[in-house]
Amino acid sequence: MTIKQVYIFRSGELYLHHDNTLPGEFPLCFADSVIDSWQAVIGGEPAALYLLESSVSKQELAAASVSGSALAESSASGSWVRLRALFAREEPESALLSRNAARALGLLNWHHTTCFCPRCGAALRNSDSEPAKICPACRVVQYPRICPAVIVIVRKEGRILLARHARRNQDVFTCIAGFLEHGESLEECVAREVFEETGLRVRDIRYVSSQSWPFPDQFMCAFTAEWESGDIVPDPEEITEACWFDPSDLPNHPLPGTVAWKLIHGEVQRMERKK
Repeated sequence: MTIKQVYIFRSGELYLHHDNTLPGEFPLCFADSVIDSWQAVIGGEPAALYLLESSVSKQELAAASVSGSALAESSASGSWVRLRALFAREEPESALLSRNAARALGLLNWHHTTCFCPRCGAALRNSDSEPAKICPACRVVQYPRICPAVIVIVRKEGRILLARHARRNQDVFTCIAGFLEHGESLEECVAREVFEETGLRVRDIRYVSSQSWPFPDQFMCAFTAEWESGDIVPDPEEITEACWFDPSDLPNHPLPGTVAWKLIHGEVQRMERKK
């Protein structure tokens, strides 16, 4: 197939021309940094996907995800754009690019980490007809992995529950979140995650929105819930600190472009409408 667009990813960033368009061909200056590549149909068009090795430490990457700062300087022909910043843009052309970039990175992450058959251990081969991999030995077909997760804003008497996680972005207060387990509904997952991480019981769980989150393969389902009972008792393995906050006086929290930001600022707007 004739490649019409090139997606180049590195450390949660996408390489774009200065006019915010994708390259039509792979820049040779990146050739020595490629750790994987693949071809797929993105937005109805054939595309080449490239994954470059990270040029920063995990600590720098985490700090940039909070501050929104770029990880490297621009080049003469283009620049690196953080995907989270791209997700925050509201103009229609950016929304389309964001959606396609999320698909491209999700597929590329899956391709990079799915090399061997989970049944027999043989090396997998790319399918010629669909985004899938086939085991030549036992014919098992592997499709791109998507991991559903929930994220929830809990309300209590005009305040919202936010927490600092023990394992990531420890200086940011955000919503309670966790992965869906076999046998439970999304609403049951919300109730379980809130109770396991904070000791609180919730009710009136309502779906709000969703977001593809290809870091590496999550699909976030956002909810609101009302506090029902209990006092905050954080699980120290997951939560460093959890508190009730007035939406008009928020702590350091996630940036625009995240579904957590949408949930939190949705509560800010809701409280302002009540005034």
